[in-house]
Amino acid sequence: MYRKITLLIMLLFFVGKSMAQDFRQKFTLTQCLEFAIDNSYTMHKTRYNEDEAKAKMQEIKGAVLPQVNASASLTDNLAIPVVMIPGEILDQPGKIIPAEMGAQYESGVSAQLSQVIFNPALFTGIKVGRNAEELAHLKSQMTKEQLIYDVSSVFYDILHSEQQLASIVSNLKLQDSLYEKTALRVKEDLTREIDLNRIKVNITGLKVRQENLYTVIEQQKKYLQVLIGMPLDEILTLDDSLLKQLDFPYEYRDEAAVLSDKTELSLLNQQKTLNQLELKATKMQYAPTLSVVASAAYQFQSEEFQFANKDSWFNSAFIGLRLSIPIYDGSSKHHQIRQHKIRIQKLDEDINQTKQTIRMNCENAKQDLAVSYQSVRMQEDNLHLAEKVYEQSRLLYQEGLYNVTDLLQTETSLREAQIAYVFEVIRFKKAGLNLMKADGTLPNLLN
Repeated sequence: MYRKITLLIMLLFFVGKSMAQDFRQKFTLTQCLEFAIDNSYTMHKTRYNEDEAKAKMQEIKGAVLPQVNASASLTDNLAIPVVMIPGEILDQPGKIIPAEMGAQYESGVSAQLSQVIFNPALFTGIKVGRNAEELAHLKSQMTKEQLIYDVSSVFYDILHSEQQLASIVSNLKLQDSLYEKTALRVKEDLTREIDLNRIKVNITGLKVRQENLYTVIEQQKKYLQVLIGMPLDEILTLDDSLLKQLDFPYEYRDEAAVLSDKTELSLLNQQKTLNQLELKATKMQYAPTLSVVASAAYQFQSEEFQFANKDSWFNSAFIGLRLSIPIYDGSSKHHQIRQHKIRIQKLDEDINQTKQTIRMNCENAKQDLAVSYQSVRMQEDNLHLAEKVYEQSRLLYQEGLYNVTDLLQTETSLREAQIAYVFEVIRFKKAGLNLMKADGTLPNLLN
């Protein structure tokens, strides 16, 4: 008795564990999107781009801070440099006398410090860096939205293939049952063998399509796994409950709200701001720059290699201001300014064109969604009718009042109605996806 209870507990444990694993493997669209945001290779790269922009910003800020450098040297003058000095210095007027300058051993340690006080181009560059950081964030957001769209589209493609497969499996069961009943009728000489062969041909065709769909679904899932960053050796099962939600929940947004939320438009505006700041920074290069400079040095000079001799060490130091005034650069900055202005004009054209494209995409997506919704309802009614006709035909065939040719035709009509219905359902879902892409609400799929 105890052994039976133990075996029962172990069986329940393994069954429960298996069911839990199956549940974990079933991904909804939202779960696929969340997994992709956290694990996809594309999002990893965009995060690196944002980190790179932040590091670039810190680099620019570092140029405003004090710059400190140090150096050291040790020299053994194998041949001491000679300079020519006037003879008057040595009471030998009218002569030029060669004299060695320096000692055989020289060493020195020095440190230099500089601090920018006034540099308009550098301070404007900080604003450019902040803008570039925001630009990297917008590019990351745009990549995220495109990833959401791509994952959702592939998700629906897989559901489409799986629904087609389910339809074929269902039809195969009907055809297998029909084949068995027809085979009995052939044995009883109530039906011709050619009718049985027609059913067999139909079954073979369905099995071929079934195998092809198995391959297609496997390939689609592998692509989705690569897209979301899931290892290929894991099993991915999708939740198809979304296909049962065929209401019309989409709300049309006003144009101002759409334009304010479109990432590609924000990206263009940010690029325009960046070019305006770069234009300003280039103009500021005409302005003078002012820096504080300071230096301190400790130098050793001696004919003997004895660093302990304090009399051979000498120090020096200075502090001052350094003013740099640009005068003429061959008109290079003038042409740089002209290039920035042209880029800004081009961006204005891009912004206007993008606004028009957004309006067009929104209108087209609304029309497609409305038409697709009506098509779903029509194909749903058509499917119910095809199912009813097939069931009536099957009963008539069993009673001997319907020939197999007509029955196979009604079965073909049923299969076509099933395929058409699934196609319109997926088309309706993708139309909603396209509308969300057009009006900038794709991130809502994560909620």
